Amino acid sequence: MLFRSFLIYMSLLLLSVTNVIAEESVGSIKNYQTLNQSFASSGLPNEAQIKALKASGYQQVINLIPGDYTDEKTLLTELGIGFEQIEVVWQEPTLNDFKKFVEIMQASREQKVLLHCQLNYRASAFAYLYEVTQLGVAQEEAFAKMANIWTPEGTWAKFIEEVLAYYKK
Repeated sequence: MLFRSFLIYMSLLLLSVTNVIAEESVGSIKNYQTLNQSFASSGLPNEAQIKALKASGYQQVINLIPGDYTDEKTLLTELGIGFEQIEVVWQEPTLNDFKKFVEIMQASREQKVLLHCQLNYRASAFAYLYEVTQLGVAQEEAFAKMANIWTPEGTWAKFIEEVLAYYKK
């Protein structure tokens, strides 16, 4: 009986340590930021960090970087994590890009989602807009999260204004 209790204790301890290691690996992704318990944004994760997503409970990844990310998709699929890509051109983010993102998030509402781009600039702007327009988070609160990563200017500030105006209708 004592040995069985010891095995159970050791199993729980190992599980706990594994979860801490996974969270540390996910937390090491460039500009990683938890927005709520089922939504985070970040820069581009490497292979080890992608593997840590599974242990951290992520079920969906959305990539906003244009280009071929077949390797990322393949690895995520092998891990049983969904993958979506919206090719958001840095110089030309569009309202349609954001609408597509909203559709994916609505389809993933029961899942833990990581939204990423190269450095978490595009992703944090999309996360800000999603929190404000879809989740009802106060603009100041959502903006503070985005400002931890960067403060959009020029094209991106104009894009944010366009999306906010569209959803105020």
